[in-house]
Amino acid sequence: MSFRNISAWCIRNPVPPVVLFILLLLAGLVSFNRMDVNDNPDVEFPLVQVIVVQPGAAPAELETQVTQRVEAAVRGVSGVDEMSSYVSEGNSRTMVQFAIGTPIDRAYNDVNQAVQQIRSDLPDGILEPQVVRIDAAGGPITYFAVEATDMTLEQLSWFVDNTVAKELLSIPGMAKVSRAGGVDREIRVILDPARMQSYGLTASQVNQELRQVNLNAAGGRTEIAGAEQAVRVLGNAANAFQLGETRIAIGNGRTVRLADIAKVTDGYAEQRNLAMIRGKQVLSFSIEKAKGSSDVTVHDETMKKLAEIKKNNPKVDFKILFTKTEYVKEQYRSSMAAMIEGAVLAVVVVFLFLRDWRATLISAMAIPLSAIPTFWFMDMMGFSLNSLSLLALSLVAGVLVDDAIVEIENIVRHMRMGKTAYQAAIDAADEIGLAVVATTSSIVAVFLPVALMPGISGQFFIQFGMTVVFAVLVSLAVARMITPMIAAYFLSAQGEQEHAGGPWIDRYERILAWTLDNSKHHAVRARYDAIATRPAFLSVPLIAAGLAVLFMALRYFQPVPVGQDAPNPAIHFLLLTPISFVAAYLLVGLVQIVVGALAYAAGMRQWAFTHWAMFMARRFWARLFDHRVWIVGIGLFAFLGSILLFTQLPNQFQPTINSDYSQIKYELPPGSTLAQSTHVSNEINAILADDKVVENAFYDVQVGSGGVYITLKKHREVTSVEWERGLQPKLAAIPDARVSFQSQAGGFSGRDITFIIGGDDPVLLERHAQKIVAEMGKLKELRSVRIEGDIPRPEIIVKPRLDLAAELGVTTAALSQTIRIATIGDIDQNAAKFSLSDRQIPIRVLLSEDSRRSLATIETLPVPTSRGTTVPLKAVAEIGFGAGPTELRRYNQTRRIVIGADLAPRLVTSDAQTRIDALPAVKSMPQGVRKIIQGDAKWQAELATNFMIAVVAGLMLVFSTLVLLYRRFLSPLVNMSSLLLAPLGGLLGLWITGMEISMPVYIGLLMLLGIVAKNSILLVDFAIEEMDHGVDKLAALKDAGRKRAQPIVMTTVAMIAGMVPTALSLSGDGAWRAPMGVVVIGGLALSTLLTLLIVPAGFSLADSIEKRLGRFFSANLLTYRKGDDTRPHGDPAPSPAE
Repeated sequence: MSFRNISAWCIRNPVPPVVLFILLLLAGLVSFNRMDVNDNPDVEFPLVQVIVVQPGAAPAELETQVTQRVEAAVRGVSGVDEMSSYVSEGNSRTMVQFAIGTPIDRAYNDVNQAVQQIRSDLPDGILEPQVVRIDAAGGPITYFAVEATDMTLEQLSWFVDNTVAKELLSIPGMAKVSRAGGVDREIRVILDPARMQSYGLTASQVNQELRQVNLNAAGGRTEIAGAEQAVRVLGNAANAFQLGETRIAIGNGRTVRLADIAKVTDGYAEQRNLAMIRGKQVLSFSIEKAKGSSDVTVHDETMKKLAEIKKNNPKVDFKILFTKTEYVKEQYRSSMAAMIEGAVLAVVVVFLFLRDWRATLISAMAIPLSAIPTFWFMDMMGFSLNSLSLLALSLVAGVLVDDAIVEIENIVRHMRMGKTAYQAAIDAADEIGLAVVATTSSIVAVFLPVALMPGISGQFFIQFGMTVVFAVLVSLAVARMITPMIAAYFLSAQGEQEHAGGPWIDRYERILAWTLDNSKHHAVRARYDAIATRPAFLSVPLIAAGLAVLFMALRYFQPVPVGQDAPNPAIHFLLLTPISFVAAYLLVGLVQIVVGALAYAAGMRQWAFTHWAMFMARRFWARLFDHRVWIVGIGLFAFLGSILLFTQLPNQFQPTINSDYSQIKYELPPGSTLAQSTHVSNEINAILADDKVVENAFYDVQVGSGGVYITLKKHREVTSVEWERGLQPKLAAIPDARVSFQSQAGGFSGRDITFIIGGDDPVLLERHAQKIVAEMGKLKELRSVRIEGDIPRPEIIVKPRLDLAAELGVTTAALSQTIRIATIGDIDQNAAKFSLSDRQIPIRVLLSEDSRRSLATIETLPVPTSRGTTVPLKAVAEIGFGAGPTELRRYNQTRRIVIGADLAPRLVTSDAQTRIDALPAVKSMPQGVRKIIQGDAKWQAELATNFMIAVVAGLMLVFSTLVLLYRRFLSPLVNMSSLLLAPLGGLLGLWITGMEISMPVYIGLLMLLGIVAKNSILLVDFAIEEMDHGVDKLAALKDAGRKRAQPIVMTTVAMIAGMVPTALSLSGDGAWRAPMGVVVIGGLALSTLLTLLIVPAGFSLADSIEKRLGRFFSANLLTYRKGDDTRPHGDPAPSPAE
């Protein structure tokens, strides 16, 4: 049993295939109900973060003392791909990305071990380094506000941290619960600077005393009265008042009450962030899902858990502030609706063509029989229902019925020849079996390399590509096993009838006959005497082509300039080198013929070469009278038109999404307070409150920065991006703040355009970055060009008087510790603790906020000396003002600078990127400064390269499939050339609808390649079958056109109908679906029209060329002659007698 007769076996044995597909349907339904629904597919790549906190440390100090040492230690770990570091005040974060395929557990352990080995080299004042494995995916998915009528702000904060967080983290798939706003309880010891100085005490000494006195400690074990008893030492104060009564040693046997030198209160820590709604402070928290879990499931389970918490705590109320899951749900519903609507429209098209409800019903059954089992394969592969897998299902909505249409149409044709339904099903399925397998294989061949792309891009597209592959393979199984079987028992034969007739078929047949007419060509060519082609005549073009290949090989092995990437070997040798070979051969051959013909015309006729060249020129002239050449020329012009449209249409990596939510980021000058950040958030709130598009806005206010999470009304007249760009000028007008919308393009700046440069010389790097900013600022396509984080932060500089400090025994470390503890308190691991019944809270020893506002207070801080006394700070150090960087960014152990900009209204990325790349400062960078491709930009470049390789590999697989099907070499090239017709109609559709080229457009073009190849295969395969049975080539092509035009048009119209809901996207956001639908519809309509005319003409030419080349090579190169395989072997020569 083979693919050709598997249908006949299923018709004669219907029970096994029926049982098989019932089981597949059940498995698919079960898998569909258990699959996760997500916004994007989870990308599994190992990422580890190293966090080192040193409160109060300046970025410049952290970079040299912490960040560089961490980077140097981690760089030696095996498998590290790249490192990115962010250094801000008191915080150093290093993101370590490992190569795809590195086990995350091994990566985490290796990084943790590397950091532990350098722990002793790091400063003493840091918190314990944290090595974190990144498990969260995509950031917070929902923000909640919580209110309570019977709790204080501190109690409510602890309720969220303790009760709510514990309950929510018990939900499977919950990665993180983070609170924003609220306060943290702590015992605050506010020192009196005057009394501290009078007693000769320092903040560090007070903190050290409390650490040693106020604690409960283990005391060992005793055995009393025959029983072992543990000994505990209880020194923890019962409350803040009792803690204030603690005696502090001040030397020489003297003590002082803590309450005499400080104010002790049970309160909460200084607020460093706020959560606000409509100008009022609230307490909020956010949830993040873990990798591999569902956005929707985690959100829904959270809502159930919060309902349980509210039931147990009636006076606590939860409210959703901002969520992305509604958008995910809406996209899921709209994608499924588009797929179902497309399937229904495709079935309607089948009925309009066949006018047979039985045949229509059989074709319609192919859709659920193909789509539902696909979910089982997706579930086995660990896929989810996300934007890309749903996009794949929307794409194949019309394709799933395609094979069934071809099968059923062929069966109906055989029935109308007078056969019974049973016999017609067997004969028709066997006749078209290999063609159906080949057409499906062409789609698989196009999408399988896309699914198997390496790197991060492959992590994204494996779900898309494999979903398409699974769906079309199942549809093939349905078309070969189920459709003929049901047709054999369900269709009703009506005797001999006309099939595929009518005026439109007659018109097409006349046009097809005209396109295949070459009678004038033969008449003109008959005037000239034929001259045989000698191998020597082709030597010069072949030598030139060989030199072109040699040149391409040498070019690949040339040294790569610094800062540039080496050429991709697959693209270089599989695509560019063959193109160079063919181009060199054709160009030199053409020049050779032109020169030889001119020499012949000039009277140099003594050489055979000039006669041959003149004959070839006359043959070319005669060929111009061949209608087939003009038709193929139309195809060439269609290809050139596609290239022209590609260069003219705007393009960007991903389409602009019309989202129901938006995000604003703002930053203030360094040194700004929380009150100033709140003031800016109130100004933003005043602007948003008057906007009719805004439904809700949640403010996350930080010291010196903040974010606004905006929910837009579903029914609005403008898209989210249009609204953002229209509102941006008002936000930019807010004084003393940088306010901008978070761009959908992402990037390190969160802006529409991100440009990164790097180098080892910070001064040179900064100077050249300013030059680039100045040139970018002159471009009309850009707005608000600036270096991210470039505002200098004010600093108080303390420089020790080394001679005097040495005499007194005062060290720089002692100065640092004294100032740090007095101004912000000691680090958490060194701070004294106060034990409550359910937890420990820190005892924070520091100066009051009022005292910290006075430079005089800082100057008079007591500093301990080696003699046990104290001296004022200003006595041993000079105190002044200075400035330093707000934030430092590093990439692979070098400094980097990020430049961000917004796009002008109604522009896309390509409109500005080309202008930026042409700037003088960008084209010629000084030595030591280079452009860095990192993050999203690096992934996009990787995706573009891998995508091109995948497409070339797919085309090669299609070609291999066709060679195996036809058992010919040149005829498949006709099918391959028909692929060049695919883009034109789609690009025209984009131009008419005003859409830009983006990733879904390339996905649509991929599908077009498979479908166009499918249509041409149906034509060429039938013609070759007819020719193998002795039918004349012209008659075979006309017969193929008549008998295959209807199934080709049927499948095309059915697929167009299936894509109409996707292209319209009346519900949900169609940013990803609509461009793909437009490309497929436009490309299908035009390419099918061209295929029906150009492919027969091209095949006719290719068949003639193939036979002519076959005769040439057989006569000049091959030794095989016809009949060699049937001649009898001669008798063996007798062996000599021994």
